[in-house]
Amino acid sequence: MPPTGILFILVGPSGAGKNTLMKRVQQQVDNLPQLATVTTRSIREGEQQGREHDFVSHAEFQQLIAQNALVEWQQVHLNDLYGTPRKTIDEALNSHTDLIADIEFLGAEKVFQAYPHNVVLIFVTPSQLDTLAERITMRGNVTPEALNNRYERAKFEMTFAPQCHYLIINDALETATGHIRDVIKSERIRHRGGASEAASVVPPHRFHTSVTPLIQQNDQLLIQAGTQPGTLPAFDVADRCQPPHEALASHLQQTFQQTIALEALRDTRFDFVAPGHVSLVTNLPDVYLNYYYRCIPPAQGLREVPGWEWRPLTSLDLPPAVVKLVLA
Repeated sequence: MPPTGILFILVGPSGAGKNTLMKRVQQQVDNLPQLATVTTRSIREGEQQGREHDFVSHAEFQQLIAQNALVEWQQVHLNDLYGTPRKTIDEALNSHTDLIADIEFLGAEKVFQAYPHNVVLIFVTPSQLDTLAERITMRGNVTPEALNNRYERAKFEMTFAPQCHYLIINDALETATGHIRDVIKSERIRHRGGASEAASVVPPHRFHTSVTPLIQQNDQLLIQAGTQPGTLPAFDVADRCQPPHEALASHLQQTFQQTIALEALRDTRFDFVAPGHVSLVTNLPDVYLNYYYRCIPPAQGLREVPGWEWRPLTSLDLPPAVVKLVLA
C-alpha cells in the first residue's frame, strides 16, 4: 500500500503569520504534529528544541548535508540556514501520519518534487504586502537591515504562489485558520476517502497570473492604445511554474522584436528577478495575481509597434503603488 500520510506545507513571506496559523490549526485538527525543520538560527521565546525546529550549529548543519540527511536546505535570512529532515518525513508518510510544516518557498518546491503525491502546498499572505513590515517589527529585536531583507525577499516569494495548491489570505486570523482547517479536512478525504458532503470539500484554487511591463520614457509610460485610463498592458502567464519575469521577457520580445531589460530587484540567492509590485485579487476559488516590472527601453530606442503609444503619467489613473514605483 502506497504511503497515505500528507505533509501540509505552509509557504509565504516572513510576517505572513504562518506559525501562528499552524498552532491555531493544530488545536482544532486531530493528529497533526509539526515537522521540526533544522535551522542554525537562534531559538526564539516560546519555542522548544525539537518542536518547531531542531536548532543546530553551522558545523552540525554541514554534517547533515554531508550525510544526505536533508531533503533540501536553503540560506534564508542573512546567514540563517534551514533544512528539511528526510528520515522524519519518510517515517511519517509510511506510517500514514500527517504532518504540517513551515518551509520557505525554494525548499517547499524541492520537498514537493521529492514527494509529489503526499505534499500539499498552502501559500499564506496578507492581502497587502505592506502589512508584512508591521508584523515583523512587532516581533521586536529586528534590525532595519533584517527588516528590509525580509520585505524585499517577500517579492520573490510571492512569485511562488501560483505553484501552490491553495491560497490563504491572512488578514483575519480566525477566518484564515478556518480556511486552512477546511483544506486539511478536504485533502484527507481526497487521499484516504471517507463519507463527506460534497459541499464540505474545498476545491484547489485556480491561479490566473499576468505580468505588466512598466516601460517608461521620462514622464511617460508605454500603453496599449484604446485602453481605459489606468489600464496597463498585461500579458498572461500560461505556465504557472514559469517564473513571471521569464514570461514577461518572452512576451516583450515577441511584441517588439527587441530585447527589453527588466529593471527589477535582484538577489544573489536566486536565479530570477523579483517584481517591483504585486497585486492580488481573490474571488475564490479563482486567484488573480499580477506582477509589475520596471523595464528599460533599448539604448537605440524602442521600435514603434502598431497599437502602442506613449502617454503622460499625469493622464493615467494608476494605483498609488505603481505611481510610487515608476517615480522611484
